[in-house]
Amino acid sequence: MPLTPPLISALTAGILIVMQMALALTVALARRRNRQSLGDGGNKDVLQAARRHGNLAENAALFIAGFTLMELLGGDRVELEILCAVFVLARVSHAVGLSLQNTVNPFRIIGITATIAVGIALGLSLVRIGLT
Repeated sequence: MPLTPPLISALTAGILIVMQMALALTVALARRRNRQSLGDGGNKDVLQAARRHGNLAENAALFIAGFTLMELLGGDRVELEILCAVFVLARVSHAVGLSLQNTVNPFRIIGITATIAVGIALGLSLVRIGLT
């Protein structure tokens, strides 16, 4: 099988990198507004911005690695496209949920639930590919 470039994974990675930089900017701006150089200083706005940024950072790299492996190893293209799209939407939903005053809300719940579902599906697909 000829090796094709992982275009779906590259597109997904590009979107997630832009999201990550946008969230990093919100942390920098919150720190500047609150005159907080490091950490959150006990400030709720800075903490909230840092958690939005950190939560995406905690998840994105692992998923991009998995998506790329799935694509390079010839996984089902439609399945990969769906997993990537749902993951990006889940991360957007989660960031929106963490932006709201009440952080226990449908956006956050949908975001984490969809992220876990994609993670399980991706992991099982990679195991299946690895065993065949």
